[in-house]
Amino acid sequence: MKQSQRLVYLDLMRVVAMVMMIMGHSFFDLVRPSLVNLSEFPWFVWEFLRGLTAPLFLFISGIVQVFANKRIDHKLPKETIYKRIRIALLLIFLAYFLNFPVQKAFHLIFQSKQNLIPFFQVNILQIIGLTLLWILLYFSFTKNNQQLGKISLWTGIFIFALTPLVHLIDWYNILPLPIAPYFSLEKGSYFTIFPFSGFTFFGVAFGTYLERFELHQRANVIVKLGFKLLMIFLPLGIAVYFLINSFSLPFYDVYKANSGMSIIRLACVLALLSFFVLLYQKYLHNFNSIQKVSTTLGKNALFVYVLHLIILYGLPWYPGFATIYNRTLDVIPSFAISLTIVFISFSIVFIFEDSVSKKRFLKPIFRYGVVSLLILLMLV
Repeated sequence: MKQSQRLVYLDLMRVVAMVMMIMGHSFFDLVRPSLVNLSEFPWFVWEFLRGLTAPLFLFISGIVQVFANKRIDHKLPKETIYKRIRIALLLIFLAYFLNFPVQKAFHLIFQSKQNLIPFFQVNILQIIGLTLLWILLYFSFTKNNQQLGKISLWTGIFIFALTPLVHLIDWYNILPLPIAPYFSLEKGSYFTIFPFSGFTFFGVAFGTYLERFELHQRANVIVKLGFKLLMIFLPLGIAVYFLINSFSLPFYDVYKANSGMSIIRLACVLALLSFFVLLYQKYLHNFNSIQKVSTTLGKNALFVYVLHLIILYGLPWYPGFATIYNRTLDVIPSFAISLTIVFISFSIVFIFEDSVSKKRFLKPIFRYGVVSLLILLMLV
């Protein structure tokens, strides 16, 4: 029970991030662009909050890795290592599958390089999968989580610091087409290693610090440390942002390439996490339904992410809402469909939990059956 209580803090934040993510993706891909002015209220507020969704997911993923990967005699068990590798590779596979450009795999042979660019675009699933493998490497050569926290902190700083330089390089002239999108936003990638993997490493560092405290102390630690770091990171991020902007560098996306904005977003993530932990402590812990919903959806966050993408964008074999109504709807229908996608995605997760996940022998059959079906769809 105590373990579940601890996880509810993070799961609650995942639920908030999921709703933000699904509503953001869905609404802006359904509504007519002429009806939305991102420089006006409330759209600029929503756009800023959308920018926090991925950092929030990645930061919490980093914290979770610390508590999910239990060392035995200073090492991770082989079963844990193999499980993390399988999860990471599955996420990367699904990321590419969701961008699959043709109905049959052998059709890829006949595609031009230009047509394959969308296939190799990098989204958050690839970044999470790749970063999980990176963290697993750190687990393998550190003796304890204190060492892990230090190297993760320095890695996060390193990633943020180098982000502007990385985004000034034309990676498509240096690296092969499948690799360049991990570093460049130029041809449609939504997320890149620099800066987004940095959020996960900062999460790992935060998690290793949190682990030092007793279970009943951790909520207070999150609240106090989160708000203290907010007071440091927010002014620092603003200063760095305007400093880098003063050089008028030719970034493709100034918000993602400017380290100052990454620091600002990290500060806001810490503020949101602290606020919801405090809210949970004061009020929400009394509601069992909130605990159940948060835990169920929280542990299936990536499942929800994949589901909403399939419902919204479809697959090569059938269209999704965004394919049918691509930026042609009014505000209210767009908002209504977005809420519908949230409801459908969450409902499928609860059905899965009630019918499959609780039956241990069905879970691997479902997991590998779905992957096999996806591969079959690409081949047949």
